[in-house]
Amino acid sequence: MPQLSGDGGASQSVPASALDKRNLRASAQASIADGREGEPQPAGVAASTSAPVSQVVNPLPPDPASLASAEKRQLDIRLAEQRFNYFEDDQLVWTGPISSGTPAHPTPRGKYLVQSKDINKRSGSYTNYFDRPTPMPYSLQFTGPYFVHEGYVTGQPESHGCVRLRHEDAKFVYSRMRVGDRIVVAD
Repeated sequence: MPQLSGDGGASQSVPASALDKRNLRASAQASIADGREGEPQPAGVAASTSAPVSQVVNPLPPDPASLASAEKRQLDIRLAEQRFNYFEDDQLVWTGPISSGTPAHPTPRGKYLVQSKDINKRSGSYTNYFDRPTPMPYSLQFTGPYFVHEGYVTGQPESHGCVRLRHEDAKFVYSRMRVGDRIVVAD
């Protein structure tokens, strides 16, 4: 039976099933905190075979208030590269990694316009470990049930079709994009 060390350094026996439940609960809480979709993975089980992408954005995106207003704004999603490029008046302003849809749940390719924005969106299709609607903060709806939003980014296709951005990237893009702005999703 695995041993856990308490505060005083003494060990106590804990059934393996209890450890598995603790690991799943910790993973689920992390999923809620960073917006990951889908089921949590037990500790020690990788969700992806790729190297992890840091969720820390360094350097930070430009301060939105410091930028001049733009006539034209566009967000390009590059699925093959798993990257986004944000443009204002045809000039690249910011770029970063994404996680898009898996082959089983692909992100739709095409040219779209932002249909809606929701800073505190919750999924209407997917629930988290606690059977609560999955958080999708800083959401930009581009077609049907597909959104660009904050979530856990691995740099690999891992979502149910949405495009996930890291927190600071999503916050920046959300602050600059307007309903009616263009989103292009391409290979």
